[in-house]
Amino acid sequence: MYLERDRDAAETAAFEARYRTSAERRAALGWDGPDSLAPTDFAREQLAALPPASSESVESSGHVDAKGSLAAGGCLVLALAFLAIWVIGVIALFR
Repeated sequence: MYLERDRDAAETAAFEARYRTSAERRAALGWDGPDSLAPTDFAREQLAALPPASSESVESSGHVDAKGSLAAGGCLVLALAFLAIWVIGVIALFR
C-alpha cells in the first residue's frame, strides 16, 4: 500500500516506523526495476524519494543479518544431524 495514493495513514505510519531510513523502505518494498516502470505517477514519485538500497545500508539495519544467521544456524544443525546419523550407520554396519 505504500506506493498507492489511497493508502491507509496508520499502515503508512507503521511501515515508516518499522523501516526508518529511505534505503530500508526501498529494500522492504522489493522494487528492483527502474522507477519509470511503476504503474502510477504517485508510485513513481514515492520511489523517486527513496534512494536505491545498497547492500551496506540494508545490512546495517540488522534485519538481514539476523535472518542470515538463523538460516546458517539451521543449516549447521541439519548438517550435524545428518553427519551423526551417517556415522552411527557406518559404525552399525561394521559391528
